[in-house]
Amino acid sequence: MNDIENAMRNQINVAAYYISQKNYTYDKLCWMLAKRQLKAHKDARYNQEDRIKEKAAEIYFSSAPYDVLCWLIAELEILMKSGNI
Repeated sequence: MNDIENAMRNQINVAAYYISQKNYTYDKLCWMLAKRQLKAHKDARYNQEDRIKEKAAEIYFSSAPYDVLCWLIAELEILMKSGNI
């Protein structure tokens, strides 16, 4: 792993930690991740509530652990802000 990848991973870990400290409900994390995934995948309906609900339900029923959802949200947020997505 190079220095840039290491720095990015550290940044994501810190952001995920802060997300987890906000004690969002599992449902809220699913919703947050759904919005970011739809936007990252350039889904034209990324801002439509029905599409977000559908995607959030998929995430919810995948039963991903709380900390994994926090990490994925942080990762997408940072990648989108940096222009890598």
